[in-house]
Amino acid sequence: MTGTVQSFLVPNYSGLLYNKANTDTPFLNSISGRVKYTNSVEFVCGQYYTSEEGAIPAISETASLTAPDATYVTRTQMSNVTQIFHETVAVSYAKQSNMATLGGVNIAGQVENPTNELDFQTNSKMNKIKRSIEKTFIQGTYNKAASDSQINKTRGILAAITTNVKAAGGAALDLWLVNEVVTSIKNAGGDISNLQMLLNATNLLQLHGNAVEMGMKVGEPYMNTYGIMVRDLLLPIGCVLHFGLGEFLPDGTALIYNPAVCGPVEQPVPGKGNFFREELAKDGASTKYQIFGQIGLDHGPEWYHGKITGLSTTFTKPDGIKVKTISG
Repeated sequence: MTGTVQSFLVPNYSGLLYNKANTDTPFLNSISGRVKYTNSVEFVCGQYYTSEEGAIPAISETASLTAPDATYVTRTQMSNVTQIFHETVAVSYAKQSNMATLGGVNIAGQVENPTNELDFQTNSKMNKIKRSIEKTFIQGTYNKAASDSQINKTRGILAAITTNVKAAGGAALDLWLVNEVVTSIKNAGGDISNLQMLLNATNLLQLHGNAVEMGMKVGEPYMNTYGIMVRDLLLPIGCVLHFGLGEFLPDGTALIYNPAVCGPVEQPVPGKGNFFREELAKDGASTKYQIFGQIGLDHGPEWYHGKITGLSTTFTKPDGIKVKTISG
């Protein structure tokens, strides 16, 4: 709803509070241990270079009397930008002083929940901001503003990935598609020792079903360091892949990423910090606050990640479980 919180617009009730909205942010959680800070809109994600390819020499003794021509390797800098997240909360004085007036079922001895409307509304806005950051870090498209009226947009992880991309052509997700992308990451020079895969519900079921059908053991689910529920799968290429349920993935898209090279980059306001609540100028009998923050994604070297696009969006039930028979 838009506007200032007032007594009849937002009635008070008793009882436990349950949020019907999804507040999960698995990608943001998994990279939050590498948070960095910047005092510039544009920040560095690292540098990349391409080593010279090895070759079998063909040099005669006579030719060796003259040194070969010098060669060199160039470097290119990678960067991204932060973008603004901005929300407003306003609660009337009358509402703040009227929290004990209850609506709905009113039984003696019950108290209002929440007891502080401003804190409740602020917390709700912060949940919205976290989900907005998650969606931006997954789906965001890059734009660097050239004027104050233009918008800085951080590059999301899906847009960043250009090297290790597999078009599935409508096929159902299976172990071999995943293994092909991970192999591509390895061949491109990426580190495959710490990969995580985020999937929507359909593809999560599809991959799990395919792995079991092929006789692969899928590890028991566990909570990793940042509270993400993942399972382990040993790929044919020889690495363990952690896979779990993601958010804001486009239909038919699966994401494989290395969280060790990713991180949020915050741009604090001097003297205030980042994602702070600040009271705005008075304009009557209400309290009005703004919540302001600037953040961007350091996605690291894009060839450390991979994605599969064009996957089937419907679940295909496995034909059956293959069982090995051992003759005695």
